[in-house]
Amino acid sequence: MPTVSVVVPCLNEATSIGGLLQALADQDHPPDEVIIVDGGSTDGTADAVARFNTGPRLPVRLLSLPAASIPAQLNAGIRQARGDVIVRFDGHSAPDSTYISTALVTLEAPGAGVVGGAWSIEPGAPTNTARAIALAVAHPLGAGDAAYRTARYVGAPLDVDTVPFGCFRKTLWQQLGGFNEHLQVNEDYEFNYRVRRAGLRVVLNPRIRSRYLARATFGSLAWQYLRYGWWKGRMLRSNLGSLRWRQAVPAVFVLALAATGVLTVAQPPAWPLFAAVAGPYAVAVVAAAAHVCARSRSWRQLPLVATAFLLVHVPWGTGVWGGVMAGRPR
Repeated sequence: MPTVSVVVPCLNEATSIGGLLQALADQDHPPDEVIIVDGGSTDGTADAVARFNTGPRLPVRLLSLPAASIPAQLNAGIRQARGDVIVRFDGHSAPDSTYISTALVTLEAPGAGVVGGAWSIEPGAPTNTARAIALAVAHPLGAGDAAYRTARYVGAPLDVDTVPFGCFRKTLWQQLGGFNEHLQVNEDYEFNYRVRRAGLRVVLNPRIRSRYLARATFGSLAWQYLRYGWWKGRMLRSNLGSLRWRQAVPAVFVLALAATGVLTVAQPPAWPLFAAVAGPYAVAVVAAAAHVCARSRSWRQLPLVATAFLLVHVPWGTGVWGGVMAGRPR
């Protein structure tokens, strides 16, 4: 069996890093080492890692890389990794006990370059807002065709454009030149895009499961998707072919909404154009929120779920245009 190194970029994850390390210690195929790359935490993350090291026997190393971006943290950790296979996690994730073993088996599939699994998205806090956000970002209207967010079945592995918490051979990382450090966000999607361009497969196996904590507040949700959109826009300046329909739709919607809104202000008789853009969107959001609330039997959350959808689409679409116009990354 190949040796396995887990690499975790993190920043201020003191409340969750212990849970991740315990989940890694509980794997039916524990990793040979875990490398935590701390980007300058100020909340006691390093102390939480040190406390864990006094308990379960799991080889854990802590690297300090203040102010480093996530891709820079990943590259630094992988350079020092001794394993044949790399598995990337985040500090707020919690893999099921069979994650690594199932990923290793899946990685043996013909042509597989990167493999990953599906998320079980959970609220980031015990509040109605957090619960609504978790429901929205797991729904197709909030996730598009991102199968890792919406997959609810256990079936055959399928080829996808990206996976979270990927598992790949270190030699592939070396061959592709590592993660793109000019992207502060979207680095895994861009890496997986280069994997596919190299003729290899990105494989999602729904049997590979992990828990993911969604954002807890509307403000943090909007900021998250604004950053996602911004760095997607930066990436598109170099890799236009990476765009998918689920990503294009909110960007086109925001542009149409802004254009018809400005036109309506300048020429009030043009308001039907604005209504033609905003109206169908509002209907779609309310219908999707109703579907979510009916499934979860939580009708009181309908306005919160609808708001969460809005704070996924508009900030993301706005960020895309900002990133496109900001200039081309190297």
